[in-house]
Amino acid sequence: MPITRLVKPEESHKPESSAGLTVADSWHAHDYEPWIAAWDYWNSNVVYSGGDDLKMKGWDIRQGGSSPLFVNKRFDAGVTTIQSHPHIEHILAVGSYNNTVCIFDTRKPLVPLTEVDVGGGAWRVKWHPSAARKDDLLVACMHDGCKVIKLDFGAGEDPGAALSSSDRPWNVTKRFDEHTSMAYGVDWSFAKDRGDDDTSVASCSFYDHTLHLWRA
Repeated sequence: MPITRLVKPEESHKPESSAGLTVADSWHAHDYEPWIAAWDYWNSNVVYSGGDDLKMKGWDIRQGGSSPLFVNKRFDAGVTTIQSHPHIEHILAVGSYNNTVCIFDTRKPLVPLTEVDVGGGAWRVKWHPSAARKDDLLVACMHDGCKVIKLDFGAGEDPGAALSSSDRPWNVTKRFDEHTSMAYGVDWSFAKDRGDDDTSVASCSFYDHTLHLWRA
């Protein structure tokens, strides 16, 4: 199934209209549903994708989707969510149906630095937008609510080494269990904090069509 890249008309070499978005590229990325496509925050030419074919792939858009940079086939369930770390280069969080979030170094994308058991299928992962809380990862865990996972990146120059050298470099610091249906969406507020350590969070669930606001 294809992944499609859209651009504003003024950014495209082939504008189709005077307003809105236009298709820049579309390519066959996965054999089954492609659940996620995400930019590398440190390299605007690189996109990561994950699908129901149990694969994560990297793409260079300059190649037009002709062939992936890599293919990770080591997942045992569909790859549902990916986010590049906005504050730590080379770090990538990848979630799957198999109740696990894997943290990768993008330079070695086939073997995770660590695996986090989040208790439910990870449908969305979101790093905290503030550099002061770069260790915090928000996860929508489908049948097991939402959680904040704190990872120990250490204080050295190689954050990935701190993760891979520890048997359990993470812990759950907050959970939200008020959704009565599968928790599918979750994100941090990008508004300025109120002066305390908590940040506003919005989360939503599937079958009951519910949005919750809470702090973490």
